[in-house]
Amino acid sequence: MMTTISETTVWQRNLASVIRSGLIDRAEVVDLRGLHAVVGVYKDGSYSAPLAKYSERRRAEDAVAIVHRLAEPAALVEAN
Repeated sequence: MMTTISETTVWQRNLASVIRSGLIDRAEVVDLRGLHAVVGVYKDGSYSAPLAKYSERRRAEDAVAIVHRLAEPAALVEAN
């Protein structure tokens, strides 16, 4: 199940903005106490606090994919 960019949430747009600014390198899915959490990965390899938690890994991976699409410069034009 792939979600579309129009189904984004505030944290996804904010994380994409931080990735574009260069403060965070990318978003990733990590396992956290039986849940799949979306975190930002800093340039030094450390993780941010969890931004979202999902019970299904596929949903977390879809959320990360949307963040990465939003972080691409071309995605800004398409989102308008």
